[in-house]
Amino acid sequence: MDDDARPAKRQRIQLESSFSAASDLSDLSDLTTLPPSSDPALRTNALPRPSLPLKPQTARKNESEAELKPLPPAVLLVSLPALLAHPPNHKYYVHSLVLSLKALRRCLALPALLPDIECRAWTGLAELGMRAIAGGFSASEEHLWARGIESEVEKALSRGSIIAQKHPSLRAYKHQLALLQAQLSQWQHKTKFARNQIRSLISSLLPTDPPHILYSAQLALITHLTTPTAAPGSAATPAKTKLEKVQSHTPPSSPQPSPQDVHAALAVVQELEERATKQQHKQVALLGRVLRARIQVAAGMWADVHAAVQSAEVALGLSYEAAATPRPRKPRPEQGKQPEQTFIMFEDAFEAAMAVHLLILSIVYHTHVGEAAQVSPRLSHLHALLDSEVLEMFPDGYVEIALPEGPSLVVQVTHPRILFLLVFLVSSAAKRDAVGRKPKRKIFATEGLATWDSEAAREISFSTWASAGDVQEVEERLARIKADLLSELVAVSVMRSEFDIAEEKLNEFIAHTRTYDIFPLFAARIALHHAHLAHALLRPARALRCYRAAAYHAERGSFVHVAALAGETALCVGMQRRKARMGDAWLHGLSEADEQWPEDGEADVDKGMEVVKMCRGMGGSLDAVAHVLEACFTPEILKAKQHLKLALELATKAQDNHLRALVLALVAAHYLHTAGDHARTMLQTCEQLAAGLGAPAVKGTGAASQVSRGTVAVGNAPLGLWVGERFLELYKRAGKEARVQKQTVVNAQLAKAVTDLSRRGLSAEGPES
Repeated sequence: MDDDARPAKRQRIQLESSFSAASDLSDLSDLTTLPPSSDPALRTNALPRPSLPLKPQTARKNESEAELKPLPPAVLLVSLPALLAHPPNHKYYVHSLVLSLKALRRCLALPALLPDIECRAWTGLAELGMRAIAGGFSASEEHLWARGIESEVEKALSRGSIIAQKHPSLRAYKHQLALLQAQLSQWQHKTKFARNQIRSLISSLLPTDPPHILYSAQLALITHLTTPTAAPGSAATPAKTKLEKVQSHTPPSSPQPSPQDVHAALAVVQELEERATKQQHKQVALLGRVLRARIQVAAGMWADVHAAVQSAEVALGLSYEAAATPRPRKPRPEQGKQPEQTFIMFEDAFEAAMAVHLLILSIVYHTHVGEAAQVSPRLSHLHALLDSEVLEMFPDGYVEIALPEGPSLVVQVTHPRILFLLVFLVSSAAKRDAVGRKPKRKIFATEGLATWDSEAAREISFSTWASAGDVQEVEERLARIKADLLSELVAVSVMRSEFDIAEEKLNEFIAHTRTYDIFPLFAARIALHHAHLAHALLRPARALRCYRAAAYHAERGSFVHVAALAGETALCVGMQRRKARMGDAWLHGLSEADEQWPEDGEADVDKGMEVVKMCRGMGGSLDAVAHVLEACFTPEILKAKQHLKLALELATKAQDNHLRALVLALVAAHYLHTAGDHARTMLQTCEQLAAGLGAPAVKGTGAASQVSRGTVAVGNAPLGLWVGERFLELYKRAGKEARVQKQTVVNAQLAKAVTDLSRRGLSAEGPES
């Protein structure tokens, strides 16, 4: 791909359309449009084209005289912004804005301007002014040149609209000015007025108008409908200090759009898709299908996502076969190599961008519902696309849709730098299995963090019509992606009992969020990680306090909120059963560094069943947790077995072996005294999973090879010890003395590991108060 082709094309567009090839929205969605505002009259007259010479000497002389002829001041001044344009991360970007604004002001001060030049100047002034507003320059005390530019933009929109209405040949400017007016109204928190302006624009369009104008207006309306109505720190919501954000139980993240707005946006998407299908604009129809899937995923409408994703995959020609579980063994050398899996590749930049977005959405959906077999082929296809350098096809985050009539439709997609790092995060989250020597969940998270650090030193590519607000948005998203990668690494380290790594990465997680001022966004998740870490370190009192803190700071009904409540409920059930079984000695075996267990730490069946209801429909993991909790609360053994069976099926389907090990242990406990063979089979699987949750990276250093040397790679020590004690009971019952002696040695090693775990941190920090 020629790197110089697209910038040259963009420069020509800007020269011909008065710096109006795209409008910058202050709150951009991942898929939005940049409506062009080109005047057909200016296209033919903007740059003179010399005719072919009949006589070489005479033609060259006339051509040189024509080139040396000075341009009219108005044409020169109105064309300067396109010549001075720089990307927003360029060191002279602010200088170009200031000089461009001065050039347009001087142009408008000239007498007897032609209507097309004057309308072009007013439109350019409004666009540059909105660019300064979107970049935050007008609200900064350091940039005095941008002070009061809001009123200047309003004046430019008003004057430009009057001129465009008087001259039918300037109709294209009328549409662009209407979109800029809606953008300004949205920035002024006049949400309903902004949406009504776009709806009025759509209803006023004529059949003779180019189709890209209607699509641009519809995409702008979708953006407004899916943008939260009141952002933090706005006029509608007073800004909070950092301390107030942390102390508030309401998460300070941007509010979600209301259900009415989401359904209104989906209705506009349906209109866009129907019109595009009728006009045979296949790529626009594809954009509508991907937009529908994205809106539904963002709104948590999981029941409707499957149909939307499937429809978009059909439009792109994608089809996948569910991965086989378990995977077939590698063929022997004499059997030859199996044919490699091939995937569809895309030569068109727009279709490639849609494929990357759709695959990410599809992977997120299938991971959420716990369909690991559906995730695997899509994740492989996504990796194949990135290996083919598909992101280089839209390096600035903009793609074009060629339309049969009129100019192309320019669409802004997620920036490729964000997509590149987002794939690491999605891959880590999609690989749920934490068992093994090198679990892919940990590998993707680790490699994602290393790539993030290396990519941070590289300059990000932006187009000349992007704003400083776009740069800030990309940087904020990248900071959140690194926080999510650290969160994944903390979670998998806790699952694998790698507590030193978990504590180190958790501290790094907290430091990163504070450095980038996003700690309030992740406060609930950080508290939940602390709860899981304390739970695994046999510190139930601290874990209970952290579970409650996570639930308090999380958004009501969110995944973190429900997961914290489920963790608190399960912990209270376990402690209540422990007290009932061990009596006054219930503290034996727990961490000596733990806090005092609170008096209100008793399990409540009614509250527990409310948590079970909240877990329903929250995804495969919490659905399985709901069945586990309900099995603990039900007094009937048969129902408990049924719930555990369902939980085991969900965990197996999602390839969540961490949860599967727990469910297998609970199932084995039900069959220990009634079906010994069945219980032994489940205990063997559970033992393998417990040892794999912390298996060393180097083969040959496991439990079997280290028993004789007095050390055992235990993995999850408490679970391994519980399984070992059950095996010992079965072997004694069956009279297998050799097995009893061998299991006794293993149990001694596991008991020592649990004791070391309970005393962990005492020498360094002492008991916690």
